[in-house]
Amino acid sequence: MKIAFICSDRGPCPPVRGGAIQLLIAKVAPLLAKSHKVTVYSITDPALNDQETIDQVVYERYNPSQFFQQVCDSVRKKAFDVIQIYNRPGWVGLIRNAAPNAKILLSLHNLVYQTLKVDHEQAVRGLKEADRILTVSRFVAEDTAKKFPGIREKIHVLYTGVSINDYAPVWSGTGKQWRQQIRALYHIRAQDPVLLFVGRLVSAKGCHLLLQAMEDLLSDQKQVKLLVVGSKWYADESSSAYIDKLKHRAEQMQGNVIFTAYIPLDAIPKYFAAADLFICPSQWEEPLARVHYEAMAAGLPIITTDRGGNAELFQPGRDALIIENYKEPKAFVTAITTLLENPELAGRMGRIGRKKVEKTYNFARVATDLQAIYAALQKPKK
Repeated sequence: MKIAFICSDRGPCPPVRGGAIQLLIAKVAPLLAKSHKVTVYSITDPALNDQETIDQVVYERYNPSQFFQQVCDSVRKKAFDVIQIYNRPGWVGLIRNAAPNAKILLSLHNLVYQTLKVDHEQAVRGLKEADRILTVSRFVAEDTAKKFPGIREKIHVLYTGVSINDYAPVWSGTGKQWRQQIRALYHIRAQDPVLLFVGRLVSAKGCHLLLQAMEDLLSDQKQVKLLVVGSKWYADESSSAYIDKLKHRAEQMQGNVIFTAYIPLDAIPKYFAAADLFICPSQWEEPLARVHYEAMAAGLPIITTDRGGNAELFQPGRDALIIENYKEPKAFVTAITTLLENPELAGRMGRIGRKKVEKTYNFARVATDLQAIYAALQKPKK
């Protein structure tokens, strides 16, 4: 098959500036390219060539101001069997015009209208004309089905994951080596409990709640550290009023809160290995944050909020602690204390998560699922 991935226009692929969609495409495309001809369209970046072939995947990159028009022009000249569009329902109709014989899939990683700002008529047409709609969670699937009656049968939930070999469980030799390396870099002692936050530093991600929780935790557990990995935006080192408030609050905790700023994607696994537990304090209706897969791959116990699709991956109390009262710092204090005071429970949760990633939540499984979906679409209707 000839397959095209049309990346969203918020970042280049491969993800030299970060981005969950860009990472997913960069990891899955080479797996599919072993058996199919794969082309990836993305925006340009100074760090990347406009056209190149990597791992048998052809990359075509266009200037952001002309991106979609040039993608349409390129698609019109090539006879793709399958075209997969990411997070842009408004593009489906025009791609259908450019490639009337292709099977078109729309992958939704966010909610239409709330996060994905799109004209209503374009969205309706896009959802109607797509041959299949893939969503990153049941939450996104149900939201989409409610907004666009009559398309439910097209929707397929396709959970993503990680590249297993990119992450080392905290109990492995490599994991222990990474743990020592990152802790030494930030002057964290081996015996200090480390809580980990990974994400953009915006209020919707909830990092401020962890700082509030830390104030309570430090009254009893003075050695606990909070490692905050992230920046305002991908590869953006600038500050903001929100970040300034976080850092001002952290100053009162005398070194127990550590900000790393932006960390490149290929270095992120080492930071997971440095921690004792991972916390996602998300306050918005998150479609399903990639960081959960990363924490599972590292074998970390997880605390997350019952927001959007985040809790879908877990059985509460067995492989994660789910915070329902997500606006309350004390709820995080209770969950954190539970895991820090019960290392056996924390360890068991981490090992369950790692096994789930090895079995299901990995890019190899995503590629296998996509091939099955593509093959089914190619079969003539009875």
